[in-house]
Amino acid sequence: MPFACRRHANFPVSTSLLLLVLAGAGLPAQAQDDEDERSWHLGLALGYGERDNPLIDGDHIDINTVIDFSWYGERFFFDNGDLGFTLRQESRWSVSLIGTFNNERQFYSYLTGKTFGLDSILDNRFGLIGESTPAPGEEKQDPRDKGRENTFPGGVDPAKLDPAELNASTELPDRDFAFNGGLEFLFISPMGDVQAQLVSDLSSTHEGQEAWLSWSRPWYTPNNEFTLTLGLEWKSSNLVNYYYGVRPEESFTGRPEYRGGAGTNRFVRFAARHRLSRHLSLVGMVEREFLSSAISNSPIVDRREVDTFFAGLYYQF
Repeated sequence: MPFACRRHANFPVSTSLLLLVLAGAGLPAQAQDDEDERSWHLGLALGYGERDNPLIDGDHIDINTVIDFSWYGERFFFDNGDLGFTLRQESRWSVSLIGTFNNERQFYSYLTGKTFGLDSILDNRFGLIGESTPAPGEEKQDPRDKGRENTFPGGVDPAKLDPAELNASTELPDRDFAFNGGLEFLFISPMGDVQAQLVSDLSSTHEGQEAWLSWSRPWYTPNNEFTLTLGLEWKSSNLVNYYYGVRPEESFTGRPEYRGGAGTNRFVRFAARHRLSRHLSLVGMVEREFLSSAISNSPIVDRREVDTFFAGLYYQF
């Protein structure tokens, strides 16, 4: 399974962002030989991390535990949430059919208050991501909310809204997960590893498409691995409108109707791993994602970048 340690699974939330650190890197020779002889890989990372939520009144997403699991057969594979079937594999490249969940839905699970019209939903899928919870009787508050407690998005005083608009502010429906399917291309070379995906919504959630292109360059020392990754992620207008648009029935004073077009996010990531023993490592990762104007111009989005970081201990079974 030559590509099992180079894939970047497009898994929801921030799990996928850690795979270049966690999967099959920096192992001693004997441990790497053992990995090559078995079809599965299992690891567990415990630590602390956080991912920004670009939605207005959205909590940051805590990352406390990450499970790293993959299985590769002759053709079929499961890699941290991705289901795949290898169509063609050579020594340096492969082409596969891929099925994966869209990761936009994660942000809606970390919304607070009623100004957005969504109740907070603790949607810890598969138990991978933990969310901090305020103590009984204590309300969790983001410092960005200071001074705007009694306003709706856009600084509108709720006292100036008529009852119909007040009711409309609590009627924004939840957004659903989408399951995507398509093609994946992987290429490994001394100059870096390239991954490309082109997928479409198979679940008819938003009926949109995504395209992913990334380049990763690892550097090795006897006990360390460092990886720099640069990437682009194109999202179709249907996808952007479903997760970041404002429908006519969801709009009110201070939150106008919005329909965005297609856009391309850019990201840069740096990951590091230091081996402490055959099974235990220190891992860390930082990433900044630059949102496309199609997303950042939405009235329900209040930032242009999404930052993610994680540091902790990783145990490989």
